[in-house]
Amino acid sequence: MIAKRYRIILWAAPLILLQWMAAAVIKPDGSPRWIEYVIVGFFLGTFFGHATLAAAWAALGPGPVRWRFPLSLVWVAMLPMAIAINIAIHDWRLPYVFVIGGCLFGQWLIVQLPLWGLAMGYGLRLRHVDDVDTMQDCCERQFGIRHLMVITAIVGVIFGAGRILVGRQGATVRLDSDVPAFIFLAVAAIALTLPLLLAGILPRRAIPAVLLVLTLIGLATAWELTLWRVIPGGGGGPETGHFVGINAFTAATILAGVAVLRLNGYQLAGSPSSPGSKR
Repeated sequence: MIAKRYRIILWAAPLILLQWMAAAVIKPDGSPRWIEYVIVGFFLGTFFGHATLAAAWAALGPGPVRWRFPLSLVWVAMLPMAIAINIAIHDWRLPYVFVIGGCLFGQWLIVQLPLWGLAMGYGLRLRHVDDVDTMQDCCERQFGIRHLMVITAIVGVIFGAGRILVGRQGATVRLDSDVPAFIFLAVAAIALTLPLLLAGILPRRAIPAVLLVLTLIGLATAWELTLWRVIPGGGGGPETGHFVGINAFTAATILAGVAVLRLNGYQLAGSPSSPGSKR
């Protein structure tokens, strides 16, 4: 009999492996155009989503940090391996494996920064429900929907300011390849997935929080194309359909990961002895 707290492995492992295998064999191109949007959205969107989930696991758990951190790194390293296999099968341009792999690794590192801040500053972890009965009120005082709204507002300001800054400074940037497009998509994925992840693992009022962040993602998706086109030479590359597909699959991957956590009894909780509990 597998203990309740370890059943999450039986849920998460097949989901990760199935998406990884699909990304390794599906050709990221298609005809008619809407099929291409779906395939590219699945290919990049699930990868961005997995990078954020791996970062969350490394910083928040569950499990001891001595083994979850290296396994999280292995999880991220598997993603460019799928790209390499896809390249071998479908004869892509080889540099893309390094470009996308570098973007995913950078996303994994950057997303961890605020999550480790929560883990060390507030003592927050993803804990099994059997362990959090005495911790729930403490966690609710430490991090709740108001804190999430602040983070969401910051993301909105970043998107708004980004258009102005890029419009003013973009004249010095030259886009001679698709590399900046992948970097742009990775930065957008960081900004959008972090609030959605935090909304999904809130101990209370998670559903309205998720709906709020999904609304933000919808607005940001419409804004991304405008921001991309402000960059000189950014008229090519991603189209509206690509942004919609990528963000939709990224959000779906994050929500699937959150659902696996919650269905297996895990939630965000803090220790009463943590520094944040005294605030």
